[in-house]
Amino acid sequence: MNAPVCCLARIPANGKFWLRNAALDDSLPADIRIEEGRIRAVIPAGEAPCCAPGLDLDGGSVRALAPGGSIAAGFPADLSVTLCGGRIVEMRAGHIPGLKTGG
Repeated sequence: MNAPVCCLARIPANGKFWLRNAALDDSLPADIRIEEGRIRAVIPAGEAPCCAPGLDLDGGSVRALAPGGSIAAGFPADLSVTLCGGRIVEMRAGHIPGLKTGG
């Protein structure tokens, strides 16, 4: 995996984390909560708890992988994510295949 380790190391093994400062289609930047392979919340950027685990995407885009999919609470966390270094990775059920996550 060639994605920036500095970013990816912040994904906890329990699969509960935030994608902060994400650019979504046709909306203001958002913080996205991922839990148990699904999107649990989408709130305005900067409103996620500051000490909660997650990645600051610094305006990187987040898009649903499924055609017609949505970035909204209850939808699967099957996402295309632009990380801090500009690399794009696919996330399936809140996990990046082949990535060993932190504890």
